[in-house]
This record gives sequence, structure tokens and C-alpha cells, in this order.
Amino acid sequence: MYKKRSLVVALLGLNLLLLLVLLSAAYSLPAAYAGGGAKAGDFACVTAKPPGQNYDVLYLLDQSNDKLHAFYPARAGGKKYGYAYGKYRDLIADFGR
Repeated sequence: MYKKRSLVVALLGLNLLLLLVLLSAAYSLPAAYAGGGAKAGDFACVTAKPPGQNYDVLYLLDQSNDKLHAFYPARAGGKKYGYAYGKYRDLIADFGR
């Protein structure tokens, strides 16, 4: 009697385990893909020292508009801090797509 009952309990446990495996395979999370494209406010910043200069330029990459902006240190009026807008490059015109 106990052998039969333990066999039924073991088979029931195995069925529950197989059901959990089946459900986890059927209802898995969707795959996540990074770098889907540019979004509003999608920027990257980097500083670099131009050759022969003693200051750094702040470069701002605007990925949603494909432009590279340059900001130079503002020295007007004796200010030590702050940046002035220099110019921008259109990356589509420069490199194409």
C-alpha cells in the first residue's frame, strides 16, 4: 500500500515539475535589444584638446539630428567658467548613410 502511494506521489511531483518547465518555456520574457535608434534627448558628450591649444573643447553628439556641436571656453568679460557655442557639423553631409 505504501509503495503504491509513494509511486503516485512521485509521479504527481514529476508531472508538476514538467508542467513548470513547459510553462516557463511557453511564457518566457521577450528578448531585449540594445541600441534601437536615436530618441529625443539622445546625446553623448566628450572633451578634447585641439592641437596647439591650452583649453578643452566640449563636443556634443546629437544622435537624433545627426549633428556634432562644439562648445569653446567663454573668456569674454573675464569669466573663468562657461562655454560659448562654436559651430556644428552635419554628420549626414560629412559621412553619408
